[in-house]
Amino acid sequence: MAIPKKDLDELLRANVITPETVRDIEQYYLTKKQEQSNPLLAIFAALGGILVGLGIILIFAHNWDNFSRQVKTLLAFTPLLLSQAFAAYCIIKNKSVAFKETAAVLVFFSVGASISLVAQIYNISGDFPKFLLTWALLCAPLIYLLRSNAAVVLHIIIAVVYAVSKGWWSYPYEEPYWYLSLIAIVLPYYYNLIKDDAEGRITRTLHILMPIAFMVAAHMFFSHTGDFSFLLFVVFYGLLYMAGKLPKLGWGYKFIGICGTMVLLFMGSFRVVWEDMDTDKVPGGYIAVFVLMLAGTLFFIGRNLKQKDFDLAQFLPLSVLAMYMLSFVSNGFAAVVTNLITLGAGLWYIKQGIDRVKYLTVNFGLVIITILAGCRFFDTDLSFVIRGLLFVGVGAGFFVANYAVSKRKRQTLKTQPHEN
Repeated sequence: MAIPKKDLDELLRANVITPETVRDIEQYYLTKKQEQSNPLLAIFAALGGILVGLGIILIFAHNWDNFSRQVKTLLAFTPLLLSQAFAAYCIIKNKSVAFKETAAVLVFFSVGASISLVAQIYNISGDFPKFLLTWALLCAPLIYLLRSNAAVVLHIIIAVVYAVSKGWWSYPYEEPYWYLSLIAIVLPYYYNLIKDDAEGRITRTLHILMPIAFMVAAHMFFSHTGDFSFLLFVVFYGLLYMAGKLPKLGWGYKFIGICGTMVLLFMGSFRVVWEDMDTDKVPGGYIAVFVLMLAGTLFFIGRNLKQKDFDLAQFLPLSVLAMYMLSFVSNGFAAVVTNLITLGAGLWYIKQGIDRVKYLTVNFGLVIITILAGCRFFDTDLSFVIRGLLFVGVGAGFFVANYAVSKRKRQTLKTQPHEN
């Protein structure tokens, strides 16, 4: 934060600082403000780096078959060497953010291109996940050497694609343990951003990318634990939502958490899910993970109960766990109660949106009810007339609820001048 002008004048009059010091301080904050006030410059610089790299690749590709193996090898490493030299120049001369972002992007794509070209030139076999893993590990130092936000975003994207290709697209299935290391690499950088620039654009971007990365990790390691994975995901999404309520974490955690929880509720609204639930053969390690996650959820709930505003979403994961216990008594009853809980959650969000004049919250609740109605369309014996009337009612609810929000918003605008 810049020192106010009146404070500088006061210090100058008291002979605490000299006029030269005042000029130096003003110049320092002016330069800092200029660097921070041009985030688009860094974005367009990164985009320019991508376009330059793609252009070079296209030029090489057009004449590739006419080159000898030695020339191809030289061309494969030339962009990498040039981009690394440019990056070293930016580090040594401590160039601006735009220069460093451009250098990071050029090096990042040059590494990927060099690996691919060398493998193609010398017919080196390998699979796609290994290529992505090697690429990400080689480019990881760019994050800290150049303090590059673009490198962080690209690293997370490559890591997620690696996990998905390793865990879902490969056969036989293998846990992508290296994915945990790839995510751990960016955690110190992410932590420093939260601490030093909590409201920055890149921090808000990572508040969306990181919960997605955590969600992918959960699905990679929990999806193959049988029916017990359902309970693990219940607690995981509950923890994710609670994390989003912490002071310096963003809405991305809450959004991913509540969406994941609602998907589980939609699944639990089908009776067959509870009928097929079987946790007799569950590895002890997963039970320990479940207990720890549940304890974390309860801790966050206890922490957030101190707040004045009631938040239904933080109790939804516990309601799903309660339905699991209820399913031991009656599968059908557990499904019915899950339907009621889901319907109640939709109505609660509609009411919250109307009371707080928030269109997104209102329509989120309406979407919940619409999806629930769609689920019941396929597993009930109701006539098509009744089903049609249900959908007409839901559609009318969209108009009524949004009109109520619009009306309240107009009333609020009318009353504001009188209050002032």
